[in-house]
Amino acid sequence: MGTGRVLVVDDDRDLCDLLSDFLAEEGYEVTRAYAGQDAIDAARSSVPDAILLDLLLPDVSGIAVGHALRAAIGTADVPIVIISGDRAALARGTQEISAHSFLEKPFTLAAVEAAVLDALARDNGAPGAA
Repeated sequence: MGTGRVLVVDDDRDLCDLLSDFLAEEGYEVTRAYAGQDAIDAARSSVPDAILLDLLLPDVSGIAVGHALRAAIGTADVPIVIISGDRAALARGTQEISAHSFLEKPFTLAAVEAAVLDALARDNGAPGAA
């Protein structure tokens, strides 16, 4: 079972809820956000241990969210796992905001859990973490 706080950000409410519910069932404390500014506010009010971040959001792009989080002292080092169905955006976004990793949609729940575990291992300075 997982431990840690995960912020799930996706404007597709069904997907965001599915990922959030799955991670909560796996033992994570989960906060969800359906828009970019909500994600920034949520991360600043309760700093997560890892973030699953969609790039295509209705108000603020995921890249802009990533930049805002990287610029803030409390969230600058939080590992971000980008999720998107746009392969070119994944590559650009991963590099531009120094994301820990990415998942291309569609993905499996097992892949989500593996990405979160890896991000949390990195955040905790575990041996072999990226």
